[in-house]
Amino acid sequence: MTTLTTTGRPATVPYEALGRTTAAAACAAMVFQPVLRPAGPGNSAPVDVFTMATVVLSVLWAATCGRRLGVPYGLAWALLLLSGAIAGLAGPLPGLSLMNLAREVLLLAWCVALFNIARRPGVLRLLTAALAYAAVFWASVLVAATLLGLTGIEGVSPTEGDRKLFTLGDPNYAATYWVVSLFMVYAARRPRTPLLRWYGYVMLLWALLLSQSNGGVLELCVGLLFLAAYKAYQASRAHPGSGPIAAGALVLAVVITVGASAAAAPLAQVQEWARLSDRTELVNTLGRSGTSTDQRSTLVRESLELYQPHWLTGSGPGTTKQLLQDQQFAYAKEAHDDYVAALVERGPLGVVALLALMSGAALRCSRALRAPPESGFAAQLPRPAGLVAALAGLAVAGAYYEVLHFRFLWVLLALVAVLASPVDEPATDREGPP
Repeated sequence: MTTLTTTGRPATVPYEALGRTTAAAACAAMVFQPVLRPAGPGNSAPVDVFTMATVVLSVLWAATCGRRLGVPYGLAWALLLLSGAIAGLAGPLPGLSLMNLAREVLLLAWCVALFNIARRPGVLRLLTAALAYAAVFWASVLVAATLLGLTGIEGVSPTEGDRKLFTLGDPNYAATYWVVSLFMVYAARRPRTPLLRWYGYVMLLWALLLSQSNGGVLELCVGLLFLAAYKAYQASRAHPGSGPIAAGALVLAVVITVGASAAAAPLAQVQEWARLSDRTELVNTLGRSGTSTDQRSTLVRESLELYQPHWLTGSGPGTTKQLLQDQQFAYAKEAHDDYVAALVERGPLGVVALLALMSGAALRCSRALRAPPESGFAAQLPRPAGLVAALAGLAVAGAYYEVLHFRFLWVLLALVAVLASPVDEPATDREGPP
């Protein structure tokens, strides 16, 4: 973690007020995470008002004190921005590339802002609770709108059939938000009452199913498998060396079961049965899964063809769709794959940057899971494994979405970095401007 330090005199009342205001803006950003419509220029959204407010206020807040400013994942971010800038300037579409790079800078700045404000006493608990409660509320609104037939609230789009997008604008983004929120409810144990918490689980799962996203269901399964393996690991820790064996055995048993099920009922037959069904839910999920796989395979092949002329630097961030259109490829879409996009749009340095980010996240997840409960920042989040489960699902989703553009990914990365970091000394927050 990169750090900056200033020194000064005791904190003033404006400093404390700025800290509270910044935390309030960050909580508002958690609440309005799914509010992406109506969309603004450059893929901006209503929630970005609070995103920008959090960044600006955090800068003002930090400028009034001598606290230690943390920049987690500093090396990975430097490599991401460097590879993006080089690719953009050397690529065929520098204007588009640099515009996309500017959006990435905002996401990185927001992550830094969240990391620093969440280190203040009690703020981590506030942020996680705000996201959990808000997600249950939004899911309840969507389910109620579906039951009442309020299509305007459901967010049904002519291009997406019967899939319920709510205010998220994209079924895959919507599904991922509901999955991440479900694991946040688990991690924060909010709502506090078990009955209300189970109500939240049901609403979030219902909202996920309304998105009719195969990828979202896969992310949920990956996260649940991680939690089950982690539980098995914890249960066996009393016997030295048996924890990893128990977790590995559970994962292996699940893999064998899934493989046996696939052999007994071939996927192609299941897809054909669903495609011919009169249930739109089956048609839009299992029924279209074969077509979706073929389309993504085509997109990967086309993207790799784009990479050949720009193999050293990449074509530039966010340029895949425009270049595919310009060269009249059959399936012109965004990369829809973080791993392919890192290579095609940023070159080998982009791959190194992505690996550095994933390694840094994995290291911090490990530290967060090993942290003693009820001590340090872990005292503010009852089940850190929930955040790690959400990140595990997003790591898999990166193979078929560009999750690096998802706002809540950077929320998770910031919160995990907080959990993995030591608590500030009390004197740190008592310093003001020089």
